[in-house]
Amino acid sequence: MQMTDTVRKILANYEGENPGVKAQLARMLMTGKLAGTGKMIILPVDQGFEHGPARSFAPNPAGYDPHYHYQLAIDAGLNAYAAPLGMIEAGADTFAGQIPTILKVNSANSLMSDTAGKNQAITASVDDALRLGARPSGSRSIRGRTWR
Repeated sequence: MQMTDTVRKILANYEGENPGVKAQLARMLMTGKLAGTGKMIILPVDQGFEHGPARSFAPNPAGYDPHYHYQLAIDAGLNAYAAPLGMIEAGADTFAGQIPTILKVNSANSLMSDTAGKNQAITASVDDALRLGARPSGSRSIRGRTWR
């Protein structure tokens, strides 16, 4: 992949990171309509999981289809698509290699009361992310494996 000077300058600020993290960051920065500009837009789709599908997708019924979100991110020329395990699994095979994918490995729940605390449920693993060709996002230590 040919990198722009702008992306090289951004990556220079991550000298302490491991090469895998820098490679994923470079891939995202060099994908989509903003490729090479140093700017990034990621489509995060986790509202259906955290707030319930009817509350999130009823105004736009196409949103119930996980493929819709992948295609939306690709058609819009975004840098990456981020979602929880079920959404990623539903389209990972169909859209493999078409857009950088970020697997959200932890999640909140809008049904919990404010007094219940802010514990995040671990809903996926680093192994799931690797299996699906995605980058995990969320908790730093997941099932004994650390991902930065």
